Amino acid sequence: MAEEEHRCPCTESPKDSRPALPECICPRDEHDLVKHDEDCIYYRNETLIFPKEIDTCGCVSPPPEDGVCACCRCPHDQCRCKMAGREVFDEWRSKRDIGAMPAVLDSTHPLMHRFQQTLKHFLEKENTIAEEEILNLREELRLSKIAYEKDLEAIYRSDHDTNAQRVLIEEYEGTLAKSTADRQAAEQRAREANDQYRRAKEKLDQHILTEREATEELEALTSLCRQLESWREETESDLTVSQRMSDKMRAEKRALADEKRQLDMIIYGLSNEVWKLESKLEMFQKQLEVKNNEMENVNDKVTAYAAELEDLELDKKRLVSLWNSVLINIQQRDKVYDSVRDDYKTLQENYRTLLSNLEITKKVTMEEMNKGKELTMNRDKLEYDIANANKLYDTEESKRVNLVAQITQLTESIEMTERDQDLIKSENQTMRNILKSTEKEYDHRVEQKLKLENEILTNLQECLLNDKAVESMANGIKKMRELSRKQEIGLMAMENQHAKMMLDIEVHRNRQAKNKIVLDETLAKVREREKEIETLQEKYDQKALIILRKQRELDIIVKKYNALKEVFDLKSPQERRIEELEQQIKTLRERTESMQHEWLRLQGHVVKLTAQHHKIISDVNLINKQIQICEQKTMRIQAECGHVDEERAKVERSLRELRGRLEVLERTRKDSTERNQNALKTNNAITHEYAANLKGAETEIIQLEEDIEAMEKDKINLTQELDRVQREALIWQRKGILAVDLKRNIQNAKSAAGEIGQMRAEIHRMEVRREQLRKTGEKLAEDLALYVTRRETVMEKSRAAAAVEKAHGSSSQTSQSTYHHKLRLVKADVARVTKDLTEAKERFDALENEHNRLEREVASTSALNAQLEERVASLMQETQEAERHKQWMKYIVGKLLAEYPYLSDRLGVISNTLEINTPSDTPRLVEECACIEEESVEADEIPEKLEAGSCE
Repeated sequence: MAEEEHRCPCTESPKDSRPALPECICPRDEHDLVKHDEDCIYYRNETLIFPKEIDTCGCVSPPPEDGVCACCRCPHDQCRCKMAGREVFDEWRSKRDIGAMPAVLDSTHPLMHRFQQTLKHFLEKENTIAEEEILNLREELRLSKIAYEKDLEAIYRSDHDTNAQRVLIEEYEGTLAKSTADRQAAEQRAREANDQYRRAKEKLDQHILTEREATEELEALTSLCRQLESWREETESDLTVSQRMSDKMRAEKRALADEKRQLDMIIYGLSNEVWKLESKLEMFQKQLEVKNNEMENVNDKVTAYAAELEDLELDKKRLVSLWNSVLINIQQRDKVYDSVRDDYKTLQENYRTLLSNLEITKKVTMEEMNKGKELTMNRDKLEYDIANANKLYDTEESKRVNLVAQITQLTESIEMTERDQDLIKSENQTMRNILKSTEKEYDHRVEQKLKLENEILTNLQECLLNDKAVESMANGIKKMRELSRKQEIGLMAMENQHAKMMLDIEVHRNRQAKNKIVLDETLAKVREREKEIETLQEKYDQKALIILRKQRELDIIVKKYNALKEVFDLKSPQERRIEELEQQIKTLRERTESMQHEWLRLQGHVVKLTAQHHKIISDVNLINKQIQICEQKTMRIQAECGHVDEERAKVERSLRELRGRLEVLERTRKDSTERNQNALKTNNAITHEYAANLKGAETEIIQLEEDIEAMEKDKINLTQELDRVQREALIWQRKGILAVDLKRNIQNAKSAAGEIGQMRAEIHRMEVRREQLRKTGEKLAEDLALYVTRRETVMEKSRAAAAVEKAHGSSSQTSQSTYHHKLRLVKADVARVTKDLTEAKERFDALENEHNRLEREVASTSALNAQLEERVASLMQETQEAERHKQWMKYIVGKLLAEYPYLSDRLGVISNTLEINTPSDTPRLVEECACIEEESVEADEIPEKLEAGSCE
């Protein structure tokens, strides 16, 4: 009983868990289908309710003061009941029973058997209905084909009549084509002559331009030759002066002259480009004059068209006066023909009734065709749904096969990783042994290094005492180098300024090139506009020809029509004259309207041309402004080049002064070296004298020095050994503290509040969640089968309602609206259920991934813990060895104090350093007790061993 009370709900097996969907107690009909009441949840909106994830303990709320569960004494946010150590956890993980993956969406699963059967039955019913509809549609198609053949016969007869009329029209077109061909040939000749004239003119312009450019280049070359001569004279005069200077100065002068020549060449290139731009400007002005002449020609044409329009207006006025006289005659004629019009109206009414009957028949046929289209669409839709269902089944099957293959691969990979882990462990052990041996070699080499460093320090001290004079010389050389560096920095700054100037020049060149490209583009646009104008003119001429041709055809047809009318109507000549006048008036009106339209079109074209002309002028002005700006910038660049030359001259002066100072400093250095040599000679003489005097004293001191050297050697050896041991003691002391901290961290990690405990709790919670998801998947599979049967009943009801409506007519609009509403609700339910299924699957996959990740982390942490434990054991052994060495050193120091009391100060310092212990509050190792006892025993045995050795 006590165990049951202390059991936590999160660790219990979820066998008695509630179902994933809410329970429904609604009645069922004879087909075992549920009929939901209005109060039921499934009546309007069906929802899935998933069990809540248990993030906290399921017990009664814990007490507020300590926040611990009363039943199992766990923290209230995470239950850690029955937590085992690392070994128990590894054993449980290796021996646990991992069940098969839940086949939620697998079609061959026994849970999905009922769903598959119901779905198959439903699809077969739909297929039979669709086949019946297809047969009906084929019958309707056969009838419509018969009607279509009858219509084709009527169309064939009408085409035969139209072909006879088309032959006559083609004859008239042949005569017109001959006349148009003659006219086009004449126009082609005129165009060829114009093209030849234009080419000759362009060649002339090009020759003039080349002549100008050649003259300008000649002038530029002559000016350049003069400048070069003047520069040569200047350089010769400079060379006579610079012959006295060193080779280095000559090379610098040549480099400066080369730079000057390059700058002059750049300026010359800029001047050439400016001359070219001026020549291009003149060419553009000439082209503008040509364009102005063309515009004047266009204006002349417009004035001519205006004069023609005025003549047409006069003709119009005359026709209006004639039309007034004709109107009087028409009134008299209208009175005579009123009776004829009444008869004509009756005939028109009969014709309209026939047309209305024809339209009714057309509407009926169109309705029949629409119905046939709808039926074909429904059939295609059903075929598409069936194909989609087959595709979905195939994809799900392939997914299942892939998942099985992946599971097998994962099991094989897990086995391989376990083998790799064993191999890596063995390799790590061998590497550790190698590391220990290398560490020992490293310590030996460090000792040798320290000895060598001490020798080097002593040698350096001797060298420093002998090289004070060299240091003073080195300081002077350093100062000279600093001065030369400062001068070099000034030169670099000047070179940077020069580079900036060159960059500005290149930027201006790029801008000029861009302006040139813009000019070319504007010229190309102008040419395109000219071509468009020519094409429009050609189109206008062609249209005029076509209008004339059509007018002639109309006149011929009108004459034929009048002749036929005279034959059949037998009208009086006055009436015929009136009708001819009416036709002439109509034609004149049409001509005037077409001419007005043409005039308006030409006016619009003229306005467009003027706008383009203004735009071209504005572009040319902009280009002129840009050219002026470029000229100003070139002037600025020339001025800046002058400034650069002045600055270069200043730099040359400063360099000369610095060279003079360098010569003076070199002379002083030579004097100082001579003085040092004299001083050294005197010193050598004095040393020889002192050496002769000290030879006697040295023989007396040699014996004392030998005793002192022996003592010093012993002292040096002892001090070196002591320093080394002291360093090692401090290092091992630090390692021991770190090992204790590591051990404490490992113990904390293994505890319930540590990372490993939390990971175990997380794995336990995820396994509980996986069981819950498996049960929800089974429940959802059953619900899917129910939804298919429900869908079948809904479709049968809708078809029955549709059949009733066809037989008796639509009773009311409300029933159809309710049917659509229910259909919408059912679709929404199906979509929601599919969405919930996909979400559940995604959650399950995410949980599995998380579980695998946690297992991997646990394995990695366990491996790290094992490594750390091994490291701690090795550190503990090393600390024990260090303590033993320390005790041995203490014993040696005590013996030395007894033998050499005059070295008590030095040996006291050494003993104090050896007796430095760790602070009292530092953590102690668990195995320290045994080590200390062993050390005390060994320390007691040391003097006994030494005494035995001395006796021997």
